[in-house]
Amino acid sequence: MANVTVNLVRVKAKPPLRALADVLLSFDKDHVVFRRCAVFERPGQQAWVTFPRLTLEKDGKKLGVELIRLSCELKRQVVSAVLDEYRKNKNAV
Repeated sequence: MANVTVNLVRVKAKPPLRALADVLLSFDKDHVVFRRCAVFERPGQQAWVTFPRLTLEKDGKKLGVELIRLSCELKRQVVSAVLDEYRKNKNAV
C-alpha cells in the first residue's frame, strides 16, 4: 500500500472544474509524483477526479489519452485521498 499525500489548490476556472491536485505516492524507499489531477463538481452531483491526460484529435474528434494508469485499488486510494482533501478545503472556504 502506498502513502498518499495530496496538495490541492482551488481554481477559478470554467465550471465544472473546481480544483487541481498534485499527488505524491510514497512507497518503501521510493516515490512518484503526478501533477494536475483535476477535481470537477456540478451542482447537485458528487465531485469526481480525473488524472492527467493528453488531448489528441482523431478524425475531427478530441480524445483524452491517459498518461498514468494505476491498479484499481491504488486508483481508489488516490481518488479517495484527493476527494477527502477537496471536501476539507471546500468546507474551509
